Amino acid sequence: MKTIIRFEEPAHQALRSDESLDALVNALKARPGKWALLGRYDTSGVMRQTAYEIRRGLRRHFADGRFETESQTMFGEHRVYIRYMGGEVR
Repeated sequence: MKTIIRFEEPAHQALRSDESLDALVNALKARPGKWALLGRYDTSGVMRQTAYEIRRGLRRHFADGRFETESQTMFGEHRVYIRYMGGEVR
């Protein structure tokens, strides 16, 4: 099995303005069901809280509740993935 390593900047650092969040939401809605890396976080607590707030629609840009998140810690790195489900979230 071939291991693929990608180098990238943390996405959550760019998600500080309304324009950035609007662009993210539009990109997710253009590809419903596809997972995207939302960001890498310093602690597992911040990672879990971010994912929870998005799933529950507690953040304005995700208030329609049609987003799923997944939190994972890999090799000491805390990540949140997100996808737009379009209809009702399963």
